Amino acid sequence: MPDSAESPGEPLGSSFAFTEMASQDPVATRKFLEKVFRWSFRSVRMAQGEYLSFEIPGGGRGGIRPTQPTESPSSLSYVRVTDLDHARERVERAGGTVVLPRVNVPGMGSFFWFRIPGGPVLACWQDELSGSDATR
Repeated sequence: MPDSAESPGEPLGSSFAFTEMASQDPVATRKFLEKVFRWSFRSVRMAQGEYLSFEIPGGGRGGIRPTQPTESPSSLSYVRVTDLDHARERVERAGGTVVLPRVNVPGMGSFFWFRIPGGPVLACWQDELSGSDATR
């Protein structure tokens, strides 16, 4: 049974915020998803280049970005959390390994990637804090 420091009363995150795909051909990936599932897309300019943001009928969201030179095509799910630093601490205490430290996305939020024991990679996402919360 985990001790109380490992499992507080409320969960860190209870839903997926979005899914991100890394594609060797983002345009072909977009066309496929539009044709097969009728997802709608918009292009967003990011520091790293074009990011294809999508919305799924019924409420899902995500994005497609180009793969990096040494990266294989993949898909990554982001779990929405209320406190990213606390989530990182809990991930590490439970045996997870951070593989991409905190990244701040101006005007949107912050995230980090981590490897779960057994191999899968998952991410935590915290929406940007607003108002008085932003000074934390």
